[in-house]
Amino acid sequence: MKRFLSSFFIALLIVAVPLVSYSHADNFRVMLHTGSFPPYFFEKDDPRSGIIKDLFDTFSKETGDTFEYIRVPFKRAQYQFDKGVIDIEPMANPVWRTSASVPGLYSIPLALSEEILLFNIDKAIPVESPDDLVGKTIGGVMGYHYPVYGPYFDNGRIKLHLLPSENKLIQLLLAGRLDQALMNKVYAQYQIKTRFLDDKLVISKPCSVLDMRIRFHPSKRNAIPRFNKAIRKFLADGTIDRIYARYR
Repeated sequence: MKRFLSSFFIALLIVAVPLVSYSHADNFRVMLHTGSFPPYFFEKDDPRSGIIKDLFDTFSKETGDTFEYIRVPFKRAQYQFDKGVIDIEPMANPVWRTSASVPGLYSIPLALSEEILLFNIDKAIPVESPDDLVGKTIGGVMGYHYPVYGPYFDNGRIKLHLLPSENKLIQLLLAGRLDQALMNKVYAQYQIKTRFLDDKLVISKPCSVLDMRIRFHPSKRNAIPRFNKAIRKFLADGTIDRIYARYR
């Protein structure tokens, strides 16, 4: 009988271990926006997953949490975050959300976002600072925050030509209607690689580099420690680097 009870309790403990590790698991509604922003995310029905989904699939295996992706336009996504309808903005920096009604709470950094100038190759010039582009026009995306070039746009030293998306900026660069545009480096590299644009577009050195963090609605503050723990593990073992490498 004692042997039976010992075996029973050992079996019970084995079953209980995963339950303990996932005891605080939750379902999170994650912001993705409509359309696509490859390689971070793709269209809803695209078989490719993208960096964000790959990353959060890895979080799910580590923390037991599950994720529902919410696809709405950018402004509505921010409004829904403010109202607590969306729980997570997957990659953000506090400087981007200083004017938000609900600034949110942030994880530790998990990656970097490098902002570059993407040039029509025939118009490329070396740029050390915004002063090198005074009097010129730079393409940008509506609703985006440009910390380095913003003061130059505000006082008119550089003209900002706004378009709805990065893809529209690339279209105008290829058509010769823009000479340069501000853009995320990973996005630009992916477009050049997959669309074979090496002989048409060229990337500058980074204009600014910001930490990427997970932005949580304050109602989900209790989840931040376990995500931070997972991020530390994924940075140390190279998991995040390997996810990015799939799309380079």
